[in-house]
Amino acid sequence: MEHAMTLVIFTFLSQMAIGAFACLFFIDTYKEKISERSTVISLITILAISAVAVVVSVFHLGHPFAAYRALLNFGASWLTREIVFFPLFMFFVLLYTFFAKTKAQKQILGWTTVVFGAVTIFSTAMIYTIPSVPAWNNGTTLAAFFLTALLPGPILVQLLLALLEKRTVNFNLYTTVVAFLALLLNGVTVSVLKSGLPAAVESAGLLTASPLFWIKIATLAAAFALAGYFLLKKKAGTVSTVTTLFALVIVAEFLGRILFYSSGVHL
Repeated sequence: MEHAMTLVIFTFLSQMAIGAFACLFFIDTYKEKISERSTVISLITILAISAVAVVVSVFHLGHPFAAYRALLNFGASWLTREIVFFPLFMFFVLLYTFFAKTKAQKQILGWTTVVFGAVTIFSTAMIYTIPSVPAWNNGTTLAAFFLTALLPGPILVQLLLALLEKRTVNFNLYTTVVAFLALLLNGVTVSVLKSGLPAAVESAGLLTASPLFWIKIATLAAAFALAGYFLLKKKAGTVSTVTTLFALVIVAEFLGRILFYSSGVHL
């Protein structure tokens, strides 16, 4: 598991950064009026998280300074595509930060960045969707990776804006729905594994026997309940509420990624 921790950190941080950018872009271009200062600080935070993810991923390799050789296999390797698309995502975040001034510029640069981010997540998921690990070789891998972008990413933006703008943008409906989908995916995943090959059934046993799995479920349920409560009350919540929500989903998704790597049984 020590060896896999770099992959846990890279996939978690890269996906959260992609989701955060997509959320910030949508708010900045189509929804709320936020200051240029708040936008720039939020974008720099997203870039910093992305940079940490890249550094961790590079030093996962046995020979990190020979990583450029992986680029030679773009046509056949999903890993190579991930290595290409995530830096492109970062490059366009950088362009958006300093050159997206008009609405048209924001739309062109923003949608390009979102596409590169989505393709990065897809490429990462395809690396693990392999027949030799039945627990990963299904649609739940792709769904889980996109949910890591869709859940903590936007809440990170909500927290940054609450701190920078001194007001809370109301994400309660969105968060409630996505937290529910994340909870549902856990049930679907266990069900799919239990109906699969013996290695997948073994993975299901490892998953449900782990205390980390139940902590993940509990934190997701708490996030769902908290967002749902403020949705019913028709309140945006406070900085402390958003901080709590962010902490809950960070714990849930990070534990989920640890479990992903630790419960994958090879044929």
